[in-house]
Amino acid sequence: MLITKLAIRGFYGMNIGFDLGPLTLITGSPGSGKSIILELIWRVFRGLRSKVNLGDLSRVGDSRIDLTIALDDWVKRRLGEVGFTGDSVTISVGIDGDAYVQVVRVGDREVLVSEYRGGISRVKYPIDVEVQDSSVLLNPDGLTPREQALQLVGSASEDYESALTVIKALRDYLLSIGTYRVGPYIDFRGESRNLNEVDRDYVGEHGEYVVEILSQLFTDPRRDADVRFLRKLLGELGIRNFRAGWYGGRLVLSYIDRRGIAHIGDELPCHVKTILALTTQLIMAKKQSVILLENADYCLGEGLGRIITKLLSGYVNGKQVIMEVRSKWLIDELKMPHVVLYSID
Repeated sequence: MLITKLAIRGFYGMNIGFDLGPLTLITGSPGSGKSIILELIWRVFRGLRSKVNLGDLSRVGDSRIDLTIALDDWVKRRLGEVGFTGDSVTISVGIDGDAYVQVVRVGDREVLVSEYRGGISRVKYPIDVEVQDSSVLLNPDGLTPREQALQLVGSASEDYESALTVIKALRDYLLSIGTYRVGPYIDFRGESRNLNEVDRDYVGEHGEYVVEILSQLFTDPRRDADVRFLRKLLGELGIRNFRAGWYGGRLVLSYIDRRGIAHIGDELPCHVKTILALTTQLIMAKKQSVILLENADYCLGEGLGRIITKLLSGYVNGKQVIMEVRSKWLIDELKMPHVVLYSID
């Protein structure tokens, strides 16, 4: 499990906090803010690669999100070498007036406080100094002092070097985690003429890369067990002889339906597309991953919870799945241990 705690204040007027598990279901009435939780998590992880952006979200007063993430043994050893001990890191990203404020803690100990205001970046703790660019989260290069002539002397210099060592270790760790967002709807064709390279581990927000990724999966002999699992799962939906590959100069999905009719590149039923996209994403995700499923029960009906249970039981190990669920039947049908259910209402 990766994210262990989440707290949100101010965004869309929310004031919530809860613990998460390997499988977390978020539910609530329409308009309660279920999807905003996933959006904020997604934006924090994206903020590790590019400028963090929360300013377009509705806010009431000072607003922030706190993510507490479990650390593995390798990271804990690296942090211990510079005097920081703890089993988790908490990353707080907030908007205070017109400024972005970033706070990083290991355990209960503060490592770094930085601010990005009006294009000016500053570190406020463990020293107060203007830096290159604090708009990207946990970026040690951006946290170097802006004035090259600036000399940090004595203990302040050592404290800052230690903080940057911690930040680099945390950044390397978090960038190694796969982060995927799928939903709120799934819609893709049964064929593709796309010859461009796509990410091998991400089906896209709406499943738009499912065909390309499955064609790679079906031609990789190391993934035969995954292909067998996928075919068995689809077989329970009445989809037989499922394949993905080239046909007539295009990538296609082919199968035989319950009536014995063969389909090559045809449109799949909506519920099959949803399950196929979720299955493909879980199979292809990195070993350590956070998978955000918005409107996870899109096009699904009662009785399909057993299919989702089989999928999650087979592939949730090492991964964390956070699902926004809108139907009570799916919650009732998910027969898995250690499911965390959080209702915003």
